[in-house]
Amino acid sequence: MGFSVKCLVPEFTNEYITVRSAAEFSGYNQQYLRRLLREGVFRTKKIGQIWLIDQRDFIDYLNDAKQSKDQRFGPQVLNKYY
Repeated sequence: MGFSVKCLVPEFTNEYITVRSAAEFSGYNQQYLRRLLREGVFRTKKIGQIWLIDQRDFIDYLNDAKQSKDQRFGPQVLNKYY
């Protein structure tokens, strides 16, 4: 039985995405994204045990990684919306 963060806090869903959604969008591993959260790379919100990532910060991070000369840490999947 699952639940949606959107049901719990609708005002956050327009500005924040879950770690799982960010991983699916970018191709990054969820553990890698959680490490970036701990390092303070993104603005975040925590609701219970669910971490939400600021969408603008995440897109900025992806753009910077995509433009970097060192592509080892860039996004692995190019999403059609990205």
